Amino acid sequence: MKRATHKDREKAVDILCQAFIDVLIPNSINFVMKKSGDRYKRLKALMEFQFDVSLLNGNVFLNDHDKACILFLDSNTFSFRKFALELRLLFVCIGVNNMLKVLRREKLLKSFHPEEKFIHLWLMAVVPEEQGKGIGTKLLNDSLKFYDGELIYVETTTPENRTFYTQNKFEIFHETFELDYPLYFLKNL
Repeated sequence: MKRATHKDREKAVDILCQAFIDVLIPNSINFVMKKSGDRYKRLKALMEFQFDVSLLNGNVFLNDHDKACILFLDSNTFSFRKFALELRLLFVCIGVNNMLKVLRREKLLKSFHPEEKFIHLWLMAVVPEEQGKGIGTKLLNDSLKFYDGELIYVETTTPENRTFYTQNKFEIFHETFELDYPLYFLKNL
């Protein structure tokens, strides 16, 4: 595992886009992106945003062969850089018409954040041809060692991801179906 820098942005964004471009089920990513226009362009803008914010307020890790990545947020502090990234995301990915819907979603997510200090496992991806081979499990476990002793929190939308996290020492502490898809809230044991 290696800690990503800005030089790794293109690699990480490519991994994220490959992992999510064909995932069309109702989930957090598809909920946030506007439906019209070029899906890849919108997805890439979302993944660039998440990478940039993770470098700004957390960490990004890549596996040794650049086939998987994981993004963490250690804090959620305001900065003009982050505000500029959010504005770009709004116009390129979310769309002004979806803004209120996305803000309601964010409020819902925050209402279930742990009260104690935590690290947010924001996003994880493995390129499709490498999924199911243990690469994600290894990257998750290696990155958790970096955060040894910290409370790690994640939300996910699919039963497969829920199972993945529960098999890797996370427990579900809440689930909701208030949006167009299920949301499972987990924290590490």
